[in-house]
Amino acid sequence: MNTVRPFTSTDREACLALFDSNVPGFFAPHERAEFETWLGQPFDSGEFGEYFVLEDTGRVVACGGVWLDLARPERSAGLSWGMVAREAHRRGYGSKLLAFRLERLRELGAREAHLDTTPQSASFFARFGFREVGRVPGGYGPGLDRVDMVAELGG
Repeated sequence: MNTVRPFTSTDREACLALFDSNVPGFFAPHERAEFETWLGQPFDSGEFGEYFVLEDTGRVVACGGVWLDLARPERSAGLSWGMVAREAHRRGYGSKLLAFRLERLRELGAREAHLDTTPQSASFFARFGFREVGRVPGGYGPGLDRVDMVAELGG
């Protein structure tokens, strides 16, 4: 059985292992330090945020968060640092965690969700209604473009 629950500091190493399993291809090696720092202090003072893990039989197989800009909560909201263990791709974990996070943003009153991702993951998000609104060649590093996407959440 798999469940989504709030991230705790005891999940830190498991989340870093998820990150490591997705390098290269989905994350650039230099992003690990940023993610590691972010796990210690994930959200800016002007943001509200939550981070979650998805467990399957007690093992963390995915993690990801939501954020809300406190100055403009109705429009400025999105997803942060979502990932699934590479060996667990295509098993429904990412879909379950994404659906959970989108529903959480709706509960918080957001009308749209923003994210940035790689071209390798953009088609996954498109299946959930995200559309590309920008692209930065090499935005994450050499050979790893950044794709900016947004989805309407209704409202």
